[in-house]
Amino acid sequence: MKMILGGKWIAQLIICCLVVSAAVSQESNQKFTEFKSLTKRVYHYTKVEFITPEGEFNDAICTLVIPELKEDSPPFVAIYYKRDNSDWFTESLYRKRVRYSFKNGVIKLDRSNFWDWYEVNEIKVVVIY
Repeated sequence: MKMILGGKWIAQLIICCLVVSAAVSQESNQKFTEFKSLTKRVYHYTKVEFITPEGEFNDAICTLVIPELKEDSPPFVAIYYKRDNSDWFTESLYRKRVRYSFKNGVIKLDRSNFWDWYEVNEIKVVVIY
């Protein structure tokens, strides 16, 4: 009998903690800035475009010219890949970061971002600035 009463007390305590933590976790004190004037560009390449006639990787797709790009506002860059009979996927599946540099309206993507280019059929580069 004592065990059942103790069990009820523990269950009530757990329920009380869950209710309080749920109410507190819904509030956020973080300040944020909303950017309504962002621009999104999507560069889409097929195998014909990122592989040269000699069968090599076409480094030209690593350079993106965006004259409106500002030095003091780094762009967000994401790269999506698609293989035969698969959905689009990103490097984040492999826990890798997209490597790039930008200066004077030019984004230079590091070639290491395309490490398995020979297995990929399509590439999309998304730039938000």
